[in-house]
Amino acid sequence: MTKYWIFVLLTVVLGLYWIAGASSSPTRLVRAQEMPDASSTATLFPTPSLTPRFITAPTRSPNVNGTPPPTWTAPPPDPAVNVPDHYQMRRPIAQGNTNWVDRTYPYGSTAGGTLPVHHGVEFVNPRFTPIFAVADGTVIFAGADDEMLIGPQLNFYGNVVIIQHIFRSPENERIFSLYGHMQDIAVRRGQMVRQGDEIGRVGDSGVALGPHLHFEVRAGDAFSYEATRNPELWIFPFQSFGTLAGRVTDAAGNILEDVTLRVQSTDISRFAFSYAADSVNSDPTIRENFTLGDLPANYYEVLVSDENGRVHFRRFVYVYPNQTTWVEVQLDS
Repeated sequence: MTKYWIFVLLTVVLGLYWIAGASSSPTRLVRAQEMPDASSTATLFPTPSLTPRFITAPTRSPNVNGTPPPTWTAPPPDPAVNVPDHYQMRRPIAQGNTNWVDRTYPYGSTAGGTLPVHHGVEFVNPRFTPIFAVADGTVIFAGADDEMLIGPQLNFYGNVVIIQHIFRSPENERIFSLYGHMQDIAVRRGQMVRQGDEIGRVGDSGVALGPHLHFEVRAGDAFSYEATRNPELWIFPFQSFGTLAGRVTDAAGNILEDVTLRVQSTDISRFAFSYAADSVNSDPTIRENFTLGDLPANYYEVLVSDENGRVHFRRFVYVYPNQTTWVEVQLDS
């Protein structure tokens, strides 16, 4: 009987030894809080989400697995930054072509000192791209400006169309749109046009560096080169986009010309320029000296710095959709 129990005991000991030897490493006990969630997905190198420093919390949590970036809660309307708008015009170039303003040579700028002060804006497109009336009105000029002085010199615009519109400015001035450097013209003087009617095609007639549409808004005098207004304050923004406008001054409140501003969000970075001379006009309603149109509604950091990198102005602003947002840019000394 004693031999029997000795045999059983040896069998149990040998079995336990065999089980322990079958594993090359010990098994770690996992605490409950260390257990992976069944719905989680392993990510070797997750991409961090950028959180703007001018925001407290997103409306939804960032996701590192390739989903769209978070959107941010817009602030309530602020009367201090919202200015009266008078958007009355549609784009002169159709969707599918370049129907946004060229940012290298906007209204009032000099393209970094390389060109004369700009009295309009450019829509850079291939030759023969259709051009459309921006609003209802009557054609008061259609032809070459080789005998009629419309710009700073004869044959400046080449083939040009001017339309007098049925609306007026807030100051009760007549408003005109001008289309220059056209390849050809599809309307005649005295013709009534509706918004969206084709009036000609893009070209490079007159004084032009390649095919593009030069577009102007004039107030009061259709044939005066000194009567222009900033078109970005008249053309409707894209849906859910807005326009930033403001005034750049020194510490004493004096207007500063040809100042470069950087306007940046977490998604885009663009430049704006204060008007380089008083030969171009501010809007009498808001008295701006710079604009930056077609900005997606969002928070933006507005910066002015010198060539040494010293920051002279920094402010965070929210650009509201479908309207103009105002910012005062007063530089330190």
